[in-house]
Amino acid sequence: DDVTGIAWLSCIGLCVEADRALRARDLHEAGDRRDAMARARLHADRLAATAQDGGPVERARLTQGKAELARARGRGGAKEWQRAAAAWDELKRPYPAAVARWREAEARAAADDRAGAGDAASAALSTAETLGSEWLAREVRTLGERARLELGGAGAASAAAVNGDGARGTAGGVAGPGPGSTEVAEDPFGLTPRERQVLALLAEGATNRQIGAALYMAEKTASVHVSRILAKLGVQGRTQAAAVAHRLHLA
Repeated sequence: DDVTGIAWLSCIGLCVEADRALRARDLHEAGDRRDAMARARLHADRLAATAQDGGPVERARLTQGKAELARARGRGGAKEWQRAAAAWDELKRPYPAAVARWREAEARAAADDRAGAGDAASAALSTAETLGSEWLAREVRTLGERARLELGGAGAASAAAVNGDGARGTAGGVAGPGPGSTEVAEDPFGLTPRERQVLALLAEGATNRQIGAALYMAEKTASVHVSRILAKLGVQGRTQAAAVAHRLHLA
C-alpha cells in the first residue's frame, strides 16, 4: 500500500536492470540481457501503477522510469531523459534532475550530438558541484573526457585538466578513464592523450568494440588507435601492450 515506497524502489530497480542489460549486451550474454529486460519491464509496470494512484512525485518517477527503460533497450533515450529532468525541475528537485541530465548527455554523446551532450553535461556538472555531489561530478567529468565534450562554466576547467597533456588512468572496468585515478607516468613512446585512454582500456582486456563504446568512437576507429599503439610500443599484440602498460605504469 506504500505507493511512494514502491515507486522509489521500482525506479531504483529499473536503473539496476538497465545497467545489467547494457553489460549483458556488451558481453553478448543474450540470456542475461533477456532476464534483465524482463525484470525492467516488471519494474516499469509497477511504476505505471503507482503513477495512477500517486501524486506528482510518482509521476516524475514514471517519467524517469521510461527513460531507464529506453536505456535498457539501448535505444538512445535522450528525449526521455530530457523530459525526466524537466519533470524534476518542475518539482524543484535539482539532484534527480542533474542525474537525468547526465544520462541525457550520455545518450546524446552516443548519438554523436556532441553539442547537445555538452549542454546537458554542463548543466548536470554545475548542479552536482553546487550540491556537493562528488560522485555525480566525477561521472559527468569522466563522460566529458571520454566523449570529448565542451563543458561550460565550472566544468570547463575540469575538462581542460582532464584532456590536457597529462591523461588520466582508468577508474576500473571498461567504463573509461576516471578522474578519480592518479596521474600516469610520463612515457617514452610519444602516446597521445587519446591513445593513453585507449591503452588503459586495452590493458584491462577491453575489446575494440568495448573501447569504442567507452570512448564514444567507432569500433574501426578504436582498431586504428590500437594498431598505432602497438606500433609505438614496438609490441606484437594486445597482451604484450598490456604488459608494457602495467610495467611502466602507463595505464
